[in-house]
Amino acid sequence: MTDKILLILSTLDTDDDRIAIKKTLRGRDVEVTCESRRGEGRAIEEAFRYAESTSKRVVALQVLSSHLYHWGRCDSILSGPGKARFLIYVRDEVLRRSREKAEILHQSAQERGIAIEIRSVESEDPGSAIIEEAEKGYESIFLPKQRKGLFPLFEKTLTQHLHKKVFCRIIEC
Repeated sequence: MTDKILLILSTLDTDDDRIAIKKTLRGRDVEVTCESRRGEGRAIEEAFRYAESTSKRVVALQVLSSHLYHWGRCDSILSGPGKARFLIYVRDEVLRRSREKAEILHQSAQERGIAIEIRSVESEDPGSAIIEEAEKGYESIFLPKQRKGLFPLFEKTLTQHLHKKVFCRIIEC
């Protein structure tokens, strides 16, 4: 039995609900409008509560990704330098949000006396990165509930993939 649990932060959430393109004096600019409609607060709380009661270490996995990378590469209107600036801007935003989230998580764990390790991984395939980390061996995996896709019968959720690949307790919060 391992002494650590895996906390997966909401990496598969879409940016569409919190990023907007606004008109400005300089033209158009990308703006972060608000936090996601879907939060991982419940998964964090459940993982921390479990870690407190069992004295387990928490490994929090942040897979740094954004759907905006795709749109930046496929934009047929922007020129090469414009695409590059947009992709750099998106990466900077992803990294900034990751650092902010990691600081808040670290402070919260420290206040509760929980040992935590925060791992950040950049990947265009979040599901594979999560499964690769989960296969390293954890006692339990905590993750936020995923939104159902347009055709849920044809799409497998991350939880379903994890059940096939790893043999541990998976808690979707």
